[in-house]
Amino acid sequence: MQANEDLNEQRATVDALFLSQSTFESELFMIADHSELADVFKNAAKSIIDRPSAQATVNFRTLTSYAQFRIGGCVIALKEAMNEEITCLIREEAGFSPIIVKEVQEDEQKQSFVLAQAKKYFIDYQSMFKEAIADSFFDRIVAAGEVVTIGRAIQEVIDGVDHYAPVLINSQTGASIVRKADQIWMRLKQAKQTKGKDINAALENVDRLTKKARGINNNIKAIEDAKALTLEAVQAMTLDELKEIVINEDGSRTDKKRIFQFVPAGEIAIYIAEQMDRGRRGGRNEIQKSEYKRATTFYENCNINNTEKELANKILMFNAELPKVEEALAKAEQKLATINNRTLDSFDDSLIKIRRAFVDNIGRMRV
Repeated sequence: MQANEDLNEQRATVDALFLSQSTFESELFMIADHSELADVFKNAAKSIIDRPSAQATVNFRTLTSYAQFRIGGCVIALKEAMNEEITCLIREEAGFSPIIVKEVQEDEQKQSFVLAQAKKYFIDYQSMFKEAIADSFFDRIVAAGEVVTIGRAIQEVIDGVDHYAPVLINSQTGASIVRKADQIWMRLKQAKQTKGKDINAALENVDRLTKKARGINNNIKAIEDAKALTLEAVQAMTLDELKEIVINEDGSRTDKKRIFQFVPAGEIAIYIAEQMDRGRRGGRNEIQKSEYKRATTFYENCNINNTEKELANKILMFNAELPKVEEALAKAEQKLATINNRTLDSFDDSLIKIRRAFVDNIGRMRV
C-alpha cells in the first residue's frame, strides 16, 4: 500500500515537469529564464551532432556522402539527449523508481511533448546546430592527411548531389565560392600554420609575464628573508660559500643570491664585505683573487644601496608593480585561450566566407 502511494507521489511530481514549457526548461536545463537557453545550446550543439544517431545524418566527420544528409537528425539526437536528461533527473537526482522512468519513456503524450520541444529548440537555435555541423565539415578536411583522402562527401557539398543543391555559393549571385575540396584543404593547412604562430607568440607572452610575476614575488620574499638574516648565521658560513653566492649561477645559489643582494646596509653587509676582502688578499691565484674582488664589490654595494628606506621603497615598488603584471598576465592567458578556441577557418578570410555559405545553404534543395 505504501509503495503504491510513493509511486503515485512520484508520478504527480513527474507529471508537473511536463505541465508547461517554463517548468520543463527550468528543471531540465537548470535555468532561471528562457533567455538562458541560448547559452545552453551554444555549448550543447557539438555534443548533440556527435551522438551516434546524428553521426549518420548530419556529422561530416562520419558521413560518407552528402546524399545521406538529413537536417532532421539534429532533432532526433536532441530528443534522445533530452530524454537522457529526464531519466537522470528522475532516477539519479530525485531517486525515483525505475518504474517511473519506464512509464515516462513509454508515455506517448510525454514523448510527444519532448519531441515538440526538440523541434522548437532546433528551429530557435538552428544556427548553432549548423555552426556545429560546419565544424564537423572543416574537421573532416583537416583530418585528411592528403587531398585524396578527404572523401567524396566534401566534394558533393561543393557540387551538390541528388536532390541537394551546391552549398558553397554566394547567396546573392549564386556563383560558386570554391570549386574543389583541395582548395579548402590548402587554405586550412595554411590557417593551421597561422594559428600555430599566433599560439606560440601568445605562449611566449604568457611565459614572459609569468616569469616577471614570479620574479617580483621572489624579490619581495627575498627582501623579507634578507632582513631576517642574523650576523651569527652569516658568521657560520665559510668564505667560499659567501663568495660562491655571488660567483656561481647554479639554481640553489641563484636563490641565495637573490636574498643576499638585499642584505641590509650595516653590520652584516660590512662584515661580509670585509671577509671577502680578506679572501681576496689571501687568494691562491689571480682567478681566485678576482672572484673575491667581485664578491667584495657586490657586498660593498649592498652596504651602500640597501638602506632601510631604500629596501622599504623597493617593497613598495614591487607591490605596486605586481598587480599590473598579474592583470597583464590574466589578459595574456585569456588571449591564449581565445586563440586556442578559435576554429581554423576563422584565421582565413576565404574560409570565413565558406563557413557563412555553408551555414546559410546546408541542406538546401535543388530548385
